[in-house]
Amino acid sequence: MASPTSGFHNVDAGRLKGGARAALVCAAFGSAWMYWAVAWSGHPTPLWFSTVTFLTVALTAWAVLRLRALRHFMASPEDRKQAKAMRKFILIDSGVEWGLISVGALLLSRIGRPDLMPQLCGVIVGLHFLPIAKVFRLPFYYWVGGIMIVGEASSILIIRGDLRNIVGCASVGLTLWVASAVILFRISAAFRAPSDR
Repeated sequence: MASPTSGFHNVDAGRLKGGARAALVCAAFGSAWMYWAVAWSGHPTPLWFSTVTFLTVALTAWAVLRLRALRHFMASPEDRKQAKAMRKFILIDSGVEWGLISVGALLLSRIGRPDLMPQLCGVIVGLHFLPIAKVFRLPFYYWVGGIMIVGEASSILIIRGDLRNIVGCASVGLTLWVASAVILFRISAAFRAPSDR
């Protein structure tokens, strides 16, 4: 079985920059899901909102600092060509993701089950990572998507109510936060690697 952190070896400037952008996106969307988890807790408190805000700022700042540190790294023409193709794929993948969420939301509304929106969105977001893992050859994203899907499937077993919503949102939010932190740790290790030799 692949390690959750495999797939980051032999990274070049283009991949480091792409990883930092991915970490920033994971931090942002993870924070949105965690705010929803707090809002649906039934007892949202300033402490919980402050905790989410603190972690959001910390992860976001870390990702921005990594991006700033990489801004002078020059990518080769081949890297730029590959990055352009990857951006196109990401746009298509994200478009399909949002399209499925929209259709799913409409269907849930029609059948009178809007309470399942966190689970529907979470499963679709998890599925969205699987083709990314395959196309970019990053096994790490199989873990990210798989954990989200299992978390959402498990939350359906919880009786309808606040707890199910919390678990549904936190399954995605925490997974994205952890993914962001892992990517940033790996980028930081890549920065240190030359001086350690």
